[in-house]
Amino acid sequence: MHIGRGIPQGRETGLRSSTTTGQVWSDIVLNEGGTRALTMYFAPGSRTHWHRHEGGQLLYTIAGEGWIQERDGESATLGPGDVCWAEPGVEHWHGAAPGSHLIQLAVHFGHIDWGSQVGDDEYRLP
Repeated sequence: MHIGRGIPQGRETGLRSSTTTGQVWSDIVLNEGGTRALTMYFAPGSRTHWHRHEGGQLLYTIAGEGWIQERDGESATLGPGDVCWAEPGVEHWHGAAPGSHLIQLAVHFGHIDWGSQVGDDEYRLP
């Protein structure tokens, strides 16, 4: 059994930059056995780069409005309480809508393959 107790006392929230566009902060709350859970905070219009997860990714939207889009596939708006499953190996991005902050719990399984930035032409209402 592994229990994540949240952010260790004294550790600052990490501002991500190499795999995101805009201001995105994250905290790892569990990292065990190939499973990683993070709380993620996206400023309005911020988003991840294109990426895929070896074992898939579960996104739970806590607050705000966000978007998720698969490469050449589905896209959706996500709001509080929404849960989204990104299938293993499917390239996608997720982030905040232009006028909203977004807080998500992201749980992914296995290795992450990071791709290119999501350009402004790709970042649009699903």
